[in-house]
Amino acid sequence: CRQVPDNMLAITTDRLTVWSLEDPTWTCKIDEGSAGLEDARWAPDGRHILTTAEFQLRITVWSLISQHTYYIKFPKHSGHGLQFSKDGLYLAVLERTDCKDYVSVFACQSWEMVKHFGVDTGDAADLSWAPDGRAIAVWDGVLDCRVVVYAPDGRKLAAISPYTDGLGVKAVSWSPSSQLLALGTHDDAARLVN
Repeated sequence: CRQVPDNMLAITTDRLTVWSLEDPTWTCKIDEGSAGLEDARWAPDGRHILTTAEFQLRITVWSLISQHTYYIKFPKHSGHGLQFSKDGLYLAVLERTDCKDYVSVFACQSWEMVKHFGVDTGDAADLSWAPDGRAIAVWDGVLDCRVVVYAPDGRKLAAISPYTDGLGVKAVSWSPSSQLLALGTHDDAARLVN
């Protein structure tokens, strides 16, 4: 069960069912059909639900108000690899096509892609918006210790590689001020980067 601020509740099985706690007669059933349902999450506005189809075929954005659907193709992961900006205005999605990683940035008001850029990773594991919305950190998987920071418009701001031989990044977290980036790595160290 996941609850959102306006009292909607969703239960995930092979399909998603949404109930209103304020109006017991209102329900919504969401089904990805033959594509299957692997993950579901609320958009920050509480009016949209994002579902990821099995095998990361697509992310579907379902509007609970207008009943429109929007599609985001080629997500790299389900359950991670996508994050909303803190203000809820934008969504960054990690994608992979033709053996190359990309980040797409979508405006949540229209669900239109506003930026799409390649990232300098071998096999990106996840991404994270800075709390101030001015940067997106993308980090490599377990085999490469590398974090690359981009502006939302695709400009590379920094590349961080604490070491070159050994396993990679476990976790990344921004400070509340967006001035520091904490890296947890497989060498059992925590690093703060300014």
